[in-house]
Amino acid sequence: MGTLGIIKTIAIILSVLVLIYFFYHRHSEKLSPLNQIKIAFIGLVSNFLDTIGIGSFAVIIAMRTMLGVMPDEVRLIGTMNIQAMVTALIQALIFLHFVPLDIVTLLVAVAMIALGGFLSGLVAVRIDKKLVHLIMLVAFIITGILLFLSQLNILTIGGTGTAIRGTRLVIFAIFMLVSGTLPAFGVGYYSLIKASIFLFGVNPIVAFPIMASASAFQMPVTSATFIARGKFYFKSTVILAIFGALGVVLATPIITSVNTYTLKWILLGIVIYNIIVLARKK
Repeated sequence: MGTLGIIKTIAIILSVLVLIYFFYHRHSEKLSPLNQIKIAFIGLVSNFLDTIGIGSFAVIIAMRTMLGVMPDEVRLIGTMNIQAMVTALIQALIFLHFVPLDIVTLLVAVAMIALGGFLSGLVAVRIDKKLVHLIMLVAFIITGILLFLSQLNILTIGGTGTAIRGTRLVIFAIFMLVSGTLPAFGVGYYSLIKASIFLFGVNPIVAFPIMASASAFQMPVTSATFIARGKFYFKSTVILAIFGALGVVLATPIITSVNTYTLKWILLGIVIYNIIVLARKK
């Protein structure tokens, strides 16, 4: 078994173990049939967009606000991280099979993002909701700036390489550590990873397996802390994961043909919407 095979096997085992832990800590959640349909729709759309590189967390947060489901922010964040274990694992298995990349770069990204997820997960479940709101607000503002700069081609300085080495690898590791802290506060890190890939002169397609593989390791690590403290919506998580997996499968065949430039403007609008909503909360 090669290095990639080992990475895939560990990711599968880690996700399965945390999912068993999740079902062991299941609790009742009352959901009307209409709300179940709403959550299924959220899972399908958000993970479809996630697979083509747009990210899902900002979409989930915006859609749940508009559709009036999963109101508690901390439980919502736990739910998003747990359901993402399933979808990220599927994405990782697909991208690692089809996209060639450098093993060292991948391992550094996975290790640092997982570490960031573990450390931030311990903090996120213990701090005040108002502070969570503030952290989410700041992170969304940074994400919006990165997206906007990317759309103006200011950050699009990527090259054709597949590896990062030397001092650049150390800086890249710091980027990944910071990125790994974001999901614990309800913010996805795809934009930050893509920005770092561009900045280090690497082929942008390499971002896909890195994002998916890192998520496959980071999400279980972060999720375990939310599960341990019961900070999640059980039935909503299951529905999001099932229909999110369907979204991944539907998006995979069209990744190379989708107009991501237009979709990024849509995502920027979603991010701005989330900023406005969070800014209005007291």
